[in-house]
Amino acid sequence: MKTEGEAHRLRVFVNESDRYQGRPLYEMIIRAAKEKGLAGATALRGIEGYGASGRVHSVKVLHLSEDVPIVVEIFDSAEHIAVFLPVLDTMVSEGAVTVEKVHLVTFRRDRSAGEIEFEDEIGLDDSDTSPPAVAPPSTKSNSPEFTDRAHQILTAARETAAKSHHLYADSVDVLLAMLCEVRGVTQNALREVGVDCKIVERSLNESVSRDETNPTYLKNLLIKSGAAAKWLGDSYIGAEHLLLAQCQIRPSAATDILTRLGAQPRDICRAVLTATGHEDDWQRWLADHPEL
Repeated sequence: MKTEGEAHRLRVFVNESDRYQGRPLYEMIIRAAKEKGLAGATALRGIEGYGASGRVHSVKVLHLSEDVPIVVEIFDSAEHIAVFLPVLDTMVSEGAVTVEKVHLVTFRRDRSAGEIEFEDEIGLDDSDTSPPAVAPPSTKSNSPEFTDRAHQILTAARETAAKSHHLYADSVDVLLAMLCEVRGVTQNALREVGVDCKIVERSLNESVSRDETNPTYLKNLLIKSGAAAKWLGDSYIGAEHLLLAQCQIRPSAATDILTRLGAQPRDICRAVLTATGHEDDWQRWLADHPEL
């Protein structure tokens, strides 16, 4: 469904290291906007910038700086934006704010199609500072169910992202969660190609771009893992299916790291198929997944 009309856009320019009441300022601004009933708010992470102080704030690929620019964008009517401005006065000690009139077009997707959904947002209603639990993905009755181990991997990825103050869990968070398992098909497959948790963690100090600003990664991962489970004829979605799906989503930070370490995604897929008793299906897998 499409709607359009006149609105105002409020932009708040702060730094990722800024805090308010002990929490990230950008997060608290979004909380305040939600509490005031504003239509919507989004925090955007910059890669480089400077403000009144003249100090350049920058993130160099995997440096993972916590002092890069953050822009919070809020859309609503002129009246609602005007009411919210005094709230910002009490929260922002250093930064900048702009307000401009815009023509806003919104699109709303019909959710009746039964897609697999995965909640990947920070819980704004919970005063607890711990990362929210992962809600089980909704599936149709004839769709494979996620195993406990798959849920644990996704939960661990979310927790790692939250501790690093990332907006979203990304492919590296998922890969590290898989590698931290002490047993299982994914661990065996990754070890087979010479990859372990410490090696990947060391590679984070090198020049590989993270994709933690991508809000759709986990949703794509779940959809593809479900497809992988059906392809293999499994009645569940486990960690091995998550790994197969991760190898298919390219480019990504995880596949970049694996490739740099000499572990090609196709080799990992082959190791997974072999470990699950599908080694004879390798050529058919390649034919059905040309992206590998």
